[in-house]
Amino acid sequence: MSDLKLALLGALKEKGLPEPAPTVSALPAPALLPDPLQSAWVAELRAQRVEIPKDASIGQLTSRSDVRCKELKAAGRTREAAALLQLKEQHLREREKRAWELVKERFAALDLNEKAYRALKQEAGVDPVKVLGKLTSKRSEELRGISAARVREALLG
Repeated sequence: MSDLKLALLGALKEKGLPEPAPTVSALPAPALLPDPLQSAWVAELRAQRVEIPKDASIGQLTSRSDVRCKELKAAGRTREAAALLQLKEQHLREREKRAWELVKERFAALDLNEKAYRALKQEAGVDPVKVLGKLTSKRSEELRGISAARVREALLG
């Protein structure tokens, strides 16, 4: 199968046609979301000389940002702390918004009930990145055509 795909991509390149865009199910969930290491938030952390690991997770970045905000507040630099906090919150909102967009696309691709999507989105404390991870896994095809209640149970359970 992969040989056929490579041959097709080679033929597309020869004709000067663009490569097809990767689908939601073809990429892992984190690859589809905005890269925090390329954000203004992390750029500001680096400008303030906060050590950022090469492949830092969103949790590590959030933790280091919170520590830096506390240090800035303790030093009496509340405006800088507020600006850093605002950059962090803005990036996290954009990330969450993009994750919900991808979840909705995946629901449509799997022919899942839109009512289940809306109920899932209204559920308190749902992490759309985790839901997206479950919807892009190999087992996600098992969800195709099941009821809204079972979709919710499978994604939250």
